[in-house]
Amino acid sequence: MVLLWGKNTEFYPLICFMNRLFIPQKIIELSSIDSTNSYLVNLSQNIELDEGTIVIAYEQTKGKGQRKNSWSSEPSKSLCISLLLRPRINVSQQFLFNKFISLSLCQALAEYDIPAVIKWPNDILIETKKIAGILIENSIRSNEIEKSIVGIGVNISNNISHLPYATTLKNHLKITPSLNELIKIICVRIEVNYELLKKNPSLINKLYHNNLFKIGELQKFSVNGEFFDGIINSVNEKGQLVVEVNNGLNYYITGKIKFII
Repeated sequence: MVLLWGKNTEFYPLICFMNRLFIPQKIIELSSIDSTNSYLVNLSQNIELDEGTIVIAYEQTKGKGQRKNSWSSEPSKSLCISLLLRPRINVSQQFLFNKFISLSLCQALAEYDIPAVIKWPNDILIETKKIAGILIENSIRSNEIEKSIVGIGVNISNNISHLPYATTLKNHLKITPSLNELIKIICVRIEVNYELLKKNPSLINKLYHNNLFKIGELQKFSVNGEFFDGIINSVNEKGQLVVEVNNGLNYYITGKIKFII
C-alpha cells in the first residue's frame, strides 16, 4: 500500500518498491516538512502505522542530527527519509541496532563503487568528508526497543562550499544520481541486514568493524581540550569507542572525544 501526501508526488516514482518484502510497507511523500523524523514520531504516536512505513521529503527545513545538531538540506538536492521499524530487541542491543543501520547505509553507497566508511558513532564518510548522517530515535518499554524511527540524510548535489568537512555524491560520481534508485538500494540493504541483526548479530558487529573509519590506525584525538594519539580498537556493545592509549584501553562515550582530522 502506498500513501501519497503532499504536492510533489511525482518527485519519486514509487513503482520501484513493489518487489520489496516489507520495506517500504507504506510511503508517505511530502513536498516540504521541518523534519521527517519529527513528523514520523508524531504520526506514529497518533495512528497505528505498519512496520516499514517510510517518509520521504522533497525539502526538509529543520532536519535533525545527532546531539541536537542540524542537517542542512536544499530542495531536491539531498535525500531525506525516515523509516519506522519495530525491532523488539533488548535495550542492551541498542547500539547494535545503530551499527546495523550505519552498515546498511555504508553498503548502499558501495553500490556506486564509493569506498564509504563509518565514523563512530554513525556518520558516513568518503575519505575524511561527511556524505551522510543518521539519527535514530527509540521508544523503549519493559527493557525492549519497541519502536525505532530511523532518519537518514545523504548529500546528493547540494551546495557544500560553506561546509569544508562535507562532500556530495555528485562530487564523486560527476553526475547527479537518481534519488529513486538510491532509496531503493538503501531499503534493500536495511531489509537484508535487519534479518541478519536478528539471526546473526555477531556478523553485523563484524561487518560494522570492517567498515569502521581509522580502525587499527594511529589517530589524533582530543578530550576536554587535551590532544593525544591513540589507536581505535573497537566499538563495544555499549556504543563506547575503545581506544588504545599507551598500551592500555580507554573507553569513550559519544560527545566526550573528538577526532582531529
